[in-house]
Amino acid sequence: MHNLKFSILTPSYNSGKYIGRAINSVLTQDYKNWEHIIVDGASQDGTIDILKQYPHLKWVSAPDKGQSDAMNKAFKLSCGDIIMYLNADDELKPHALQTIAEAFASNPDADMVICDLEIDHSGVKTVNSPATTLKQVLNYWPPVFPLNPVSYAYKKSLQLKAGLFPVKNHYSMDYWFLLRAFLKAKVLKINFVSGIFYFDGRNKSADAGNAKKWLKKVQRGFLYSYFYQPQVLKYLGRKIYNRSFEKKHPFCF
Repeated sequence: MHNLKFSILTPSYNSGKYIGRAINSVLTQDYKNWEHIIVDGASQDGTIDILKQYPHLKWVSAPDKGQSDAMNKAFKLSCGDIIMYLNADDELKPHALQTIAEAFASNPDADMVICDLEIDHSGVKTVNSPATTLKQVLNYWPPVFPLNPVSYAYKKSLQLKAGLFPVKNHYSMDYWFLLRAFLKAKVLKINFVSGIFYFDGRNKSADAGNAKKWLKKVQRGFLYSYFYQPQVLKYLGRKIYNRSFEKKHPFCF
């Protein structure tokens, strides 16, 4: 089990207010076979001074094209077996890496381990138990897919199959990846809260209208690209049938 190396990948831009919290949540893990790579977009708020305080980090700081670009750069620098993205304003829960490593070791055919997620909404805490099937993920609103990358980890080979994140997508790149991952992967769900997603109203996802627009765009692009896949065909067939039934029986809805 301890042969599995985690690559913890963090995109960052002007994250000095909270990036230390994210870094320390990795440092304090009881599982020690990991690397933490931070790709910073030339921050001007003191983030670089904080990164210099942690000699174990692998980090770079240079202008980039946004979060997806930073995530791709971090992935290309990684050398671990298991990929996990940790946003600069979130954190891992204690024992997260140990628990996920045990899950992979006990289920060697699994490509991705999905965990529960703690959401801290300006101090109000809830636990999200995310979707585990492509059918559920395709129903993007209200979102039931894993809402934050700190709640899942996957084999590096899965990212290579799915492809790098689209650089021009600044809002729903995680949903873009999850659709392709759930199509191709054997997914394992475990009952464990692996991390905390801090939602303070200033997150990109706080704009519900914009979030819904981008999710819909990504979903339609996925359906167009993978319409021939059996799971996608079944989903499309069900949608067409439901729409036809609604037109014939409008008072049933």
